[in-house]
Amino acid sequence: MSAEKTLFEGLSKKDRKALAREIARIRREEAAKKRRRKKIVLRTGGIVVGLAALTVGVVMVVSGLTPAPATGPANMASDGVLFSGDGKTVTAASAAGMPDDAQPAAATLDTSDGILHLVVYADYGSDDADLFEKTNGSAVLSWVTSGYATLELHPVSLLDSVNQNYSTRAANAVACVADAVPNSVPAVNTALAAAGSAAQSADALVALVKKAGVTDTAVADCITSGAFDAWVSNATKRAAAAVPNSDVATLTKTPLIVVNGKAYTGALDDTSAFETFVQSVYVPSATAQE
Repeated sequence: MSAEKTLFEGLSKKDRKALAREIARIRREEAAKKRRRKKIVLRTGGIVVGLAALTVGVVMVVSGLTPAPATGPANMASDGVLFSGDGKTVTAASAAGMPDDAQPAAATLDTSDGILHLVVYADYGSDDADLFEKTNGSAVLSWVTSGYATLELHPVSLLDSVNQNYSTRAANAVACVADAVPNSVPAVNTALAAAGSAAQSADALVALVKKAGVTDTAVADCITSGAFDAWVSNATKRAAAAVPNSDVATLTKTPLIVVNGKAYTGALDDTSAFETFVQSVYVPSATAQE
């Protein structure tokens, strides 16, 4: 027998109706309370989920607004591209890109290995830099190709104030090539020298680089966007503060040509003078001296 049936026993018809109405009222109130509790739980859960989604969204937005640390070009760990040869080809040393404000890793200078070690700091907005490359560039490249020398090329921008930032655009172009196709840097370096020091737009530099054989669209985009402009500025400041492996303390003008740690101070357009200087600083290997 149910509890409700027991309650109704012994009651008059009127009292049974009254009791039934009271029981129904109590049930309605209990049902209403359950519905309210369910709504509260659902709302609370929705708020928690909403707050979680909002938190994730805020994190994603903040992450999207916070720029990633700028990275310098690959294959320029010393702020320059290092080339060596095997008798037939010239190959660039590989290295990962570093933050553009990171301290570069200077190459170790060993003058007893019987090889010439040339380091050139070039501002392509300088007539003197172009003059040296046009006069001595092919000879230097032939030495490197033959394996008699290494070449470390540093593009810098000392003359932006007088050439509408062409120095930075040209150095950035070299960095873009070094980052993607480093073995093509010598050809681009020669093309920049042939173009002279007249200021050129980024689009003109893209055309120049393509003519030199670099057709990679990523390189073109890198040049037009000025992807490594900040790195060029920082690399130039570092060279202006100190020139490693050199008897010159800081970079004050270009071109700076350092051979086996000694800076060349002769005429830039005198091939004989430069070759005489090279011979004077050359150190035969210990094996050759025996």
